Amino acid sequence: MSAADAFPDRLSPARSPVAGMGQADGADELVRLRRLVAMCSHLSAAAAQQTDLEPVLRFLAANTRSSVAVLDRGLEVIATGGDADGVVARARHHSGTAGFKGVLTAAARNRRALRVPGRGRSGSVLVAPVSVGDEVAGYLVAVTDAVEGDAGGMGDDLMLLACEHAAMVCGVLLGREVVVTAAAGRARRELVEGLLLHRGQDDGEASRWAKHLGYDESRHHAVVSVALGTGGRAAPQPAVEGLLARLAGDAILATRTDEVVAIVPEHGGVSATERARRIATDCIAGLAKRGLTVAAIGIGNAYRPAADIASSYSEARRAAASGERMGTGRVVLFSELGIHRLLLRFPDVAELRAFADDVIGDLVREDEAAGTDYVATLSVYFEELGSPSRAAKRLHVHPNTVAYRLRRVEEITGLRLDLQRDRLMVEVAVEILEGLNAR
Repeated sequence: MSAADAFPDRLSPARSPVAGMGQADGADELVRLRRLVAMCSHLSAAAAQQTDLEPVLRFLAANTRSSVAVLDRGLEVIATGGDADGVVARARHHSGTAGFKGVLTAAARNRRALRVPGRGRSGSVLVAPVSVGDEVAGYLVAVTDAVEGDAGGMGDDLMLLACEHAAMVCGVLLGREVVVTAAAGRARRELVEGLLLHRGQDDGEASRWAKHLGYDESRHHAVVSVALGTGGRAAPQPAVEGLLARLAGDAILATRTDEVVAIVPEHGGVSATERARRIATDCIAGLAKRGLTVAAIGIGNAYRPAADIASSYSEARRAAASGERMGTGRVVLFSELGIHRLLLRFPDVAELRAFADDVIGDLVREDEAAGTDYVATLSVYFEELGSPSRAAKRLHVHPNTVAYRLRRVEEITGLRLDLQRDRLMVEVAVEILEGLNAR
């Protein structure tokens, strides 16, 4: 038997004798009390069943000759026993000068059901706070067209008691949903944590965790780690998480103490890392429009097996940490860090800068003073594997110009680029400056 079958909309005459109710000579008080007791008994039974709010509200509406709805604290309809818009509209109309919000506020403050007489002494509005724990989670609103004193064939006082009891049952049902939702949220967080921090455990276990999260091992995935910043412009976790959810609806999201993490799958022929880069870039741009920023965003390498996601997460974290040291709001791919994977792990950035200054500091100062391009020429020269002709092509200058600049580099620094030791020192110094000065 379903919950709906076990919870009828109306009480049967055998269980609640109502003969003569609502007639001009008035209903017998004992009959009304018996009816209230029967109603409360049915409502209480709902609290012990896995039922929704709608059967409770339909039952209350049918047995009190009223229109009923439950609103959340933002006055949005959660559930109704009939015409939701009609209930709210009529409640606002009946509330008159007191104002609908004023009635709700008074009910929440007193934690008791209230009745507002209708206009023209016809009908009334009844409001009962719906409490979940110590918090008022919403309001049960009942609107009746019955003449004052009749209140749906029950009388005003009994109608208030019926609404108050129904509100209590609604609170129990909503509280159950809150508990189930919270438990599901905790379970999901634990699954994500197990996936991100998987170390030396059975790969099959990681696959099972991943499957529960909707992870598809037939596709590559890359982890995005958004390092949250500090200060007045730092984006809060909900803002970052919400933006990532819109940018990548199929990503697995998680929030941790100082970061928001997204596990991004490849999609539509776009690799996981490239898609992650686009999402990260759009995320920073979207936050910037709201005057917000993050410390950095790191992206790990792409993997298929669920057991390897922990590696991608570790890489993303390291990339984000490197990005923080390079400048606020950078997107850094672990695969593109190169030698910075080692250099930017130094605890003292000043020591790195001092090394670079010792090696090529005179070149930097010469560039600043005379407008030369010695450091830029060295960077391109090293990227082109020591080829003056290819470097000249990229710099849009004659190869003789590149050769001249390289001779001047040796004269200014006192180092020789044809010696492996000196060449390595200069190349590392250039990498340090480019990494630390990048913005």
